[in-house]
Amino acid sequence: MDIYRDRCRLAWKPPQDDGGRPILRYIVEAQDMESQKWAKVGKVMGDTQCGVPGLEPGKRYKFRVKAVNSEGESEPLVADSDILAKDPYGQLASIYIVFF
Repeated sequence: MDIYRDRCRLAWKPPQDDGGRPILRYIVEAQDMESQKWAKVGKVMGDTQCGVPGLEPGKRYKFRVKAVNSEGESEPLVADSDILAKDPYGQLASIYIVFF
């Protein structure tokens, strides 16, 4: 998972059992840990990764993914832990160069 202050990229493995029907798409949802509400943040066809834009810097989020086939949606696969929306590096310090 790549995490930044305003976005992240998620990746997951396809389910071991597709119920005998091919997976048509995945639905990706995010839970804002403050409100505890789940919101759809992506729909992916033919891939097992998804970019999630629009995160609020400094907030914590948890993600889940549902597989969808002709029978309907699977139970969600929920991430083991939440993430903090922040850049992977600290703020750059101001650098002053003085020439003598």
